Amino acid sequence: MPLPAAMLPAMGWGYLQVAMTIRLLGEPEIIDAQGLVRPVRGQQVWALLARVLLSRQRLDRRMLAVELFPETADPLGSLRWCLASLRQALGCAITLTGDPVEAVICSTVAVDVRQLEHEDFDVEQAGPLLGSLTPRCSPEFATWLLIERERVAAIVEGRIRQDTVRALAAEDYSRAIRLAELGVRRDPLNEAAHILLTKSLTLAGRQEAALAHVSAAEAYFREELGELPSPALRKAAHRPMAPAPAGIAPENYVNSMLRSGHAAIAAGATDTGVELLRRAVSDAERVHDPRLAATTRLELGTALVHACRGHDGEAAILLQQAATLARQIADRKIESTALRELAYVEVVAGQRKAAEVCLNAAAEAAGDEESLSGIMAFRGFNFLGWGRYEEGLALIGQAQERARAVGNRRQECWALATGAWGLMRHGRLDEAVPRIEQARLLVDAERWVAFRPWVVAVQGEIRLRRGEPAAGMLPELEEAFALACQVDDTSWEAGCAKVIAMIHARLGDYARAQMWLSDAFIRSTRNTRRPTTLQVEVVACKVELAMERGDWQVAEVAAREWIALAARMQMDGHVSKAAGVLERIRQATFPEAGRASPLWGEAV
Repeated sequence: MPLPAAMLPAMGWGYLQVAMTIRLLGEPEIIDAQGLVRPVRGQQVWALLARVLLSRQRLDRRMLAVELFPETADPLGSLRWCLASLRQALGCAITLTGDPVEAVICSTVAVDVRQLEHEDFDVEQAGPLLGSLTPRCSPEFATWLLIERERVAAIVEGRIRQDTVRALAAEDYSRAIRLAELGVRRDPLNEAAHILLTKSLTLAGRQEAALAHVSAAEAYFREELGELPSPALRKAAHRPMAPAPAGIAPENYVNSMLRSGHAAIAAGATDTGVELLRRAVSDAERVHDPRLAATTRLELGTALVHACRGHDGEAAILLQQAATLARQIADRKIESTALRELAYVEVVAGQRKAAEVCLNAAAEAAGDEESLSGIMAFRGFNFLGWGRYEEGLALIGQAQERARAVGNRRQECWALATGAWGLMRHGRLDEAVPRIEQARLLVDAERWVAFRPWVVAVQGEIRLRRGEPAAGMLPELEEAFALACQVDDTSWEAGCAKVIAMIHARLGDYARAQMWLSDAFIRSTRNTRRPTTLQVEVVACKVELAMERGDWQVAEVAAREWIALAARMQMDGHVSKAAGVLERIRQATFPEAGRASPLWGEAV
């Protein structure tokens, strides 16, 4: 059925005079200015169009032919036919010429997959890349399509979450509920999506609906996974309304709750501390003081991000509300801090570009060196996860110097440990040693118990990768693992468990190594039910150990999982490594296949 041309501007591309719309998200189609669908024959044609439009570099015709038509007698002839078919469907809207093939797009052509990160893109219209199409192509193209589908899905899901949070901050509850429901439909086993929907219903005053959804989600998780979601889901339906004691000014009571909450969290009583901060937020609502409301939301949001795993969705809502309130009253410090913490939520979710947007806004609002140091540290951490090591390490180094200058020893320690981790990932092990040793001294001097397991884990992995004897390393790593369990930090638990697995593998006990790796994998997502940086690193380690043993079948399965997870987390450095490993496995198992296409060298 033709789509009225008048409807096209409403689909998220502004009020541009659209001459043609190309949809690759969902079942692909080309729609002209009159709303008529132009015929395109064959899945390979769509595969070619997606490959050319999404590539970051021009593609050699021979390489494209080999990727798309591996079983054809005349692959170059088939490629020419596909290009001619696309030119007929596209007219002069896009030119596909030359060798390498270059796509020149007319300014009046709307390509949905290229609009993903535009502010006005309508995420409610976005399906999976190329929909249900399964073109019969080469293994290289299949890997490329896997990476791009995961990358696009992650961006779309990130946009759904971000738009839901913004709608809640603006009290547009109907839109928030609609978007949150979409997030649940797209990934029904993503606990964070259920938490956002529950919170949206709760804030909209639909308490019974929120509780009903929690019960339904718990039943679904029990049936599909054999276990319940984390307590964070049920807590999302809770609205604390504890009244202040008689005779005490509400502002003073709120401030006492803030202090008590911080003290409880610092003492390790996380649940008690978070509950006290929730009461502070609730009572601040009745005071009608925007600065107090912003402060309490900032404090609770920050606590949920760093001290209470699995609450990132709720934390993002609170932090967005804090930033919005702070902007209205021109409190730059609260606004900057809230945006910085919101950026950390995006970093943890693998939304690299969204995190950069938040950090740039935080830097504009920042007014002191300590704030800028924290922002710089998070930017560096984001770049390291992205695989942009040189930029990330430079920023981490600057953040470390700023933290030292203002006397913030914990921030300095964090920068030292993160910098050492980044140097290790970049293969610069000798440079990593003095940094992690300095971090170790600082974490002990500060008695920073909650961070110590991560420092010990990074130091242990650096020592192993430098070839130091593994004998004698286990007691310290096991102690750090036990400490991580006591403070209930699943990231540090997984990090320690991964290094313990590496030690057992070095000692020749692969059975025990596999047991610890499996445990690390479970712990890496225990409180999030979604991909994490640690999960990617655990799977990478699984591939590494399988290849050491020459178990190519296990290595290949794990490498495909590795590349999909890394693409979803936008960890480009890991994507490139995983692609290279897949090629090594292919060469080892099918030596007659010859050299791989240049796909592996492409920055994806």
